[in-house]
Amino acid sequence: MQQKEPRFPASYWRHLALSLGVMLSLTAAVRVFNIPNPNIILITGLAVFTSLYGYGAGIVCGAVTVLYSMYFFSTGHNFVTYDALNLKKMATILLGVALNVLFIGRLKKVHTDAERQLIELNAVLKSDNVTLEQASALDSLTGTRNRYAFRRDYLKYEGRNVHVMMFDLDNFKGTNDTYGHAVGDFVLKSTGRFLREAFGDECCYRYGGDEFVVICPDRPEAEFVASLERVQQGIRGLALDGERIPAGFSAGYVYGRAEQSADLRLMLRHADHNLYEAKGRGKGCFTGTAYSRAFAEELEEKKGFSAEE
Repeated sequence: MQQKEPRFPASYWRHLALSLGVMLSLTAAVRVFNIPNPNIILITGLAVFTSLYGYGAGIVCGAVTVLYSMYFFSTGHNFVTYDALNLKKMATILLGVALNVLFIGRLKKVHTDAERQLIELNAVLKSDNVTLEQASALDSLTGTRNRYAFRRDYLKYEGRNVHVMMFDLDNFKGTNDTYGHAVGDFVLKSTGRFLREAFGDECCYRYGGDEFVVICPDRPEAEFVASLERVQQGIRGLALDGERIPAGFSAGYVYGRAEQSADLRLMLRHADHNLYEAKGRGKGCFTGTAYSRAFAEELEEKKGFSAEE
């Protein structure tokens, strides 16, 4: 449960103490040096601290100013009796103190409120920007990240050991034609969920149509294969309204170190080659090999494949 912020935080009392300390120092100074018009200096101090800390500091400084002026202008410094001229001076000082505290304190309050509203607005805008960025980076159907996110995340895998997998559903067009697009969407949504549960939200991307990319850093080969087998079991067991939906996938992946950003592109080329090998073996399976930069460069030269196209 969030605690309610106190009406007067510790900083408020520190500011009052500082204001009082400085004003008392000023009164001592004007007294020691016998300043002929001490109220001018004291009202200046009042204006400064009211502008810095608001009404509370203004009231403290105003009280010190009035009390010292009463001492200075009263007959025999008795705080009570005044001649006609000094009585007028005291009335002027009282009016000046009141106006300074009210006017400058009001300006400070307006400034503080505007500053707080600006901070709150910035927090809202920051939250909205995060929400919008997350929304723009997600595929709304599958819950995986999209190609925009893939391009944005591209460099974060540089210098890491990664598994890079190209993955697509087998005979997906036939599923759409036979069962309808609603069932096809269910298969895609379920596939996205299985991939995210197995590899993590941050690793899975919908590359287009029924094709997905998984880039999984720092995961042992045996653990990666076990995760992929869980996805395979989930997709093979898909059912809707008690009726099993024939669905499967083919996948190709490579594992190795992405020393440079170019390596990730080449790994995708190599993984894509392994995907087609898996399909050539009759689909419904996956092929994985260690990454070879030389082999991937040769494949890229032959087919002109680019992961960022």
